[in-house]
Amino acid sequence: MAEGAYRRHLRAVVANSAAPYGYTLTIWTTGAITTHAAGTFPSTTEALLLLTGAVMGFGVVGAFASGGINGVLSPRGRGAVRVWGGIHLPSVGLSIGLVTGLTHLVSGVMVWPLVGFASTSIYLLAIAGQFWLATQRGGVPEPSDPAEVPPQMDRSRRDT
Repeated sequence: MAEGAYRRHLRAVVANSAAPYGYTLTIWTTGAITTHAAGTFPSTTEALLLLTGAVMGFGVVGAFASGGINGVLSPRGRGAVRVWGGIHLPSVGLSIGLVTGLTHLVSGVMVWPLVGFASTSIYLLAIAGQFWLATQRGGVPEPSDPAEVPPQMDRSRRDT
């Protein structure tokens, strides 16, 4: 019985860590590639430019996913994803490949915001595709949209 409870907690930890873990791999490895290509560690300005690009990439993909910049970013339901959907080789690999190409084509200060934007955007778009594919393997439900669930059926909402 204790093993079952432990495994449930372990599954929850792994599931809740999957996307942040993949994004950490993406931003760290693409930053390392850019640092290597630049031949030096980034200055404070270049680090801020990487941050700016990453924030812009997140904003663009978030706005697309939510139907606009004023859309609400929140998990929509509790859809499950198979374990292989959280393996980040395709999403991180695509980001690494794209950034490697960028660092060969672009140099100087502009490479930093481009790397932040590209690595963030590609990771988010690719991981969403991986998660979508993982739900298509049968028996695993798609995340539901709370707007489609009648309030009396949504147990996560509380009457005020």
